[in-house]
Amino acid sequence: METNLSSKLLAYHQETFDELYIIDTIVQMTKKSCQDYEFSGQYYGIPMDMTAKLSAERNHYINMLNILSERISNIMSLNLSMENEIMLEQNANNCRREITTKGAAY
Repeated sequence: METNLSSKLLAYHQETFDELYIIDTIVQMTKKSCQDYEFSGQYYGIPMDMTAKLSAERNHYINMLNILSERISNIMSLNLSMENEIMLEQNANNCRREITTKGAAY
């Protein structure tokens, strides 16, 4: 892989990773907010029958946010694996160039 291409890929990777980190932070903040409302029992003075429905809805959202955060973490792990592969390829190419350059001088 060309050094220029691998450098561009690493730059794109970093931008993608940063965006995923921000998205996961937003998901975690939203989940925490849902949990805080649920744990503190804030139901806005609604009738008791609606309280159970609101609690179930909040718990559903909390569960969905957990799943979303796990999926984001999986993508981030895959991106780190991709970064490692690109860097290994880049280092291998650099070593080959160095050997070729030194070999021609001898």
